[in-house]
Amino acid sequence: MDVKIGMNMLLWGIQITPKHVPVFGRLAAAGYDGVEIPVVGQSNAEIKTMATACDDLGLARTTVAFVGAEVNPISTNPTIRAAAVDSLKKAIDDTVLIGADMLVGGIYQAHKYFTGSAPTEQEWNWSAEHLRTCGEYAQQAGVGLGLEFLNRFEVFLMNTSADCRRMVEQVGLDNVGVHYDTHHANIEDPDPREALRLIQGTINHVHLSESHRGTLGSGQVDWDANFAALHEINYSGWLVIEAFGNCDPDLATAANIWRNAFSSEEEVYTRGIDFIRARL
Repeated sequence: MDVKIGMNMLLWGIQITPKHVPVFGRLAAAGYDGVEIPVVGQSNAEIKTMATACDDLGLARTTVAFVGAEVNPISTNPTIRAAAVDSLKKAIDDTVLIGADMLVGGIYQAHKYFTGSAPTEQEWNWSAEHLRTCGEYAQQAGVGLGLEFLNRFEVFLMNTSADCRRMVEQVGLDNVGVHYDTHHANIEDPDPREALRLIQGTINHVHLSESHRGTLGSGQVDWDANFAALHEINYSGWLVIEAFGNCDPDLATAANIWRNAFSSEEEVYTRGIDFIRARL
């Protein structure tokens, strides 16, 4: 596999700013190829400062975006759906500014938005239209979009690899692909090998995340099956560790993190990169 190893900065909170440059330095020293930075409305100056710091450290970047109720692509309110397009386009612009070429996340519906019913055809098509519009914008900017299918406790539009592949095929753009996350797949896709084979040809990003969001190898994810399947499909792209702690109350609430499944952030990123290298 031709892969790069990254670390998602959400371990240190949602608001990543130049004050986290020392963390970038520790990750570079640990051997990471890059960092994944949430784009959540930082100023242009903050983004440029972080980009310069990463360049100096030899760290590449990917980005992750979030969708709130006020910018929900599948809202029944057309004004909110229009705002969703503007919001994702801004995240794409910030991705370019920070020097990244991949933006990922559950960008197809608002996080923890539920209607009490299964998604309708109209909701599905609203999301597809949103992703096609923003995907075309991203394509012009040289940015790929990774659609992260999330578990049933976070979204209802796309929960499985099959759901995500269907959406990617409907959107029909080369730069829009499936973002596979081992945490969500561990809940929704019983066979990692089957899931990864299904999205072969459409997968464009991978999050390595434990069942309890802690240190890789200390939970219930079937890592042997996941890495075997990634080898079998000859996956090429980013392998990004995603772990969450309770240092940021907003993130802890969003991700339901009531206790840390690790002793320190250093444990997560040092053991994590060793864990990955041993399987590559």
